[in-house]
Amino acid sequence: MDMNNLDLAADAEKGATFSVRHPVTDELLTGSDEKPLTIQVHGVDSATFKRAVQDINQAASGRKKVSPAEQERQTVNALARATIGWSDNWVWGGEPFKFSPENCRKLYAERAWLRAQVDEFIADRANFFAQA
Repeated sequence: MDMNNLDLAADAEKGATFSVRHPVTDELLTGSDEKPLTIQVHGVDSATFKRAVQDINQAASGRKKVSPAEQERQTVNALARATIGWSDNWVWGGEPFKFSPENCRKLYAERAWLRAQVDEFIADRANFFAQA
């Protein structure tokens, strides 16, 4: 095996797309057009995600204790920074819910079950490994 072909950081930086599933039934969730809701994210090995984690660690340095609320906020921000975009069929409160950093933070802050799906997907290197 040529180790040059195992550049997981480059693959993670390109990103990957996953379909969102119902938190209880595991059914694919669909949007306004009845197509699956999808999210595109960078992987855990990407420079983008690593920078987000480094920024969190730097902000927390020198503090003796970080509150659970602050930890959650930091997680939301890191995952939002790792998110490249989502499909155009999202709806929130009956209105189109277009991708933006603000909407991404809102979504992850208010839907912990979705945040967990994103976190799991980002951490699984197999989701980003481009096999030649």
